[in-house]
Amino acid sequence: MKRVLLVDDEPDARLLLRQYVGQEPGYELVGEARDGPEAVRAIHTLRPDLVFLDIQLPGCSGFEVLARLEQLPQVVFSTAYDAHAIEAFAFHALDYLLKPYGRARFQQALARVVHDDARVEALAQRLLQAGAPYAPRVILHKGARRVVVDASSIRYAEAYGDYCKVYRQHEQLLALSGISELALKLDPTLFCRVHRSYLVNLTHAQELVRTGRRCYLVLDNQARVRVSDSYLPALQRLLL
Repeated sequence: MKRVLLVDDEPDARLLLRQYVGQEPGYELVGEARDGPEAVRAIHTLRPDLVFLDIQLPGCSGFEVLARLEQLPQVVFSTAYDAHAIEAFAFHALDYLLKPYGRARFQQALARVVHDDARVEALAQRLLQAGAPYAPRVILHKGARRVVVDASSIRYAEAYGDYCKVYRQHEQLLALSGISELALKLDPTLFCRVHRSYLVNLTHAQELVRTGRRCYLVLDNQARVRVSDSYLPALQRLLL
């Protein structure tokens, strides 16, 4: 059973969505919100699986709601904007409902987003990085949950097939991207490749040590990250 939250400042729009959701098997309406700040609080408290989110909201926009979240639900946007705005939303590969809409369009959007919510994550990451060359916050995964973390809290990342294991002080998360793609999102003055399989946040580096023929970077959480000989000269220059 998927838990659904409705966010819209128009009572008639919430009523329509309430009716549509009630007619869909496998969905449970757990709450409603009328403005942006209320939506953020409701998502934090109720932990819905799916949010129908209006774009224009009192307090803050639907886009700003996503940027303020620590965990990201699946999202279907709704809007009364014209075709130019719709093209902008489509560019982010996220579905939307253009008001007014009928049940058939509602079901189409529901199926599209629920079965391909990677687009929600792609848009949310763009919002987090808006106006900055590198992301101050990144979206990672903890089990089935998506979480938003400060990039500065990351100690290091380890290549894990097509993904990355990302380590914080006492926590391991997963990035659904390769280590090279993750590195492009992060500030290169702080994050350094020390091995083809490792990316390190140098603000947490404490000591460079050698054990036999191998070199390791020791971090402030006592993690030891392997440094390959090919990356060592560049790392030493950054640590000076």
